Amino acid sequence: MTDHQSPDCPHTKLLLTPLVSEALLEVSGPDAVSFLHNQASCDIRQLASDAACYGTFCNPQGRVLADFVALAVAPDTLLLRLRGEILERTLDNLRRFAVFSKVQLRNASEDWQLLGIQGRELTGALGEGLPEVPAAPLAWTHTADAIALRTTGDTDAVELWVRSTAASDLLSSLRAQSALQADETAWQAATLRQGVARLSAATSGEFLPQQLNYDLIGHINFRKGCYPGQEVIARMHYKGKAKRRMLLMTAPVGTELHAGDALFRAGQAQPAGTVINAAHADSGAQLALVSTTETAVEEGLLTAAERGTALAVLQLPYAVPFG
Repeated sequence: MTDHQSPDCPHTKLLLTPLVSEALLEVSGPDAVSFLHNQASCDIRQLASDAACYGTFCNPQGRVLADFVALAVAPDTLLLRLRGEILERTLDNLRRFAVFSKVQLRNASEDWQLLGIQGRELTGALGEGLPEVPAAPLAWTHTADAIALRTTGDTDAVELWVRSTAASDLLSSLRAQSALQADETAWQAATLRQGVARLSAATSGEFLPQQLNYDLIGHINFRKGCYPGQEVIARMHYKGKAKRRMLLMTAPVGTELHAGDALFRAGQAQPAGTVINAAHADSGAQLALVSTTETAVEEGLLTAAERGTALAVLQLPYAVPFG
């Protein structure tokens, strides 16, 4: 369910949001696919001309450094969308492994304008400038100047990447039909409701993929070969159990949660959960994706050990099994 489909958020109009927190990393060259395949948790070799994939880069201890969605715009060129605040550190990390590969890595954010489009009217609006609007999760369509990508099962939300050099009639048309959003709050709230965690500077390198539900929603391919952290991640999958998982939670109006914030059980100074992402719903209530344990959820999570505000669990669109 998107934020604009929820009872407290009955949007019917088209919302156009500049995704200023997002960035694009371009990987190109004869070894682009093999290089990325050896670094990422997903199977880059399976990318199709109309299908993207989720993935992560991890450290040798299996902790997630960055999450991304990747698509192949040419046989030797891939674009990865990730949070802008961790782009440069991701580039630095990949360059250490790229020395002996025929591959170029660069920040391609200035080449594209990234937008989020929400609303029940988006198919008609995009249909004027694109041959087909992507219908399935991780499907994408394109013209010479634009890419439309559906990243989740939310049928009323699509990302649009438009070349910065293009004098795009599509953008002009969308601006005329939509309400331009000043910030990304509504877009991020809808992403939270889909249960897709996004790594930031505050959470990079802190969590195993299973603690972010990445094994449940397609970021990890357990049949592919080695990549940094693969042994640790596979061991938990096949021999261990995830004691910590990620849940969608809400806190009352007036609460301010941020990525990396600790959450507590009553009277206990030791943190029992961590906020991965947070955004406000239209009602003003705070939504948060929280990595925590089943015991902490049963006993109740608070924003502080003493006199903290209580959080309540909301349903995600997929099942979350604790170990």
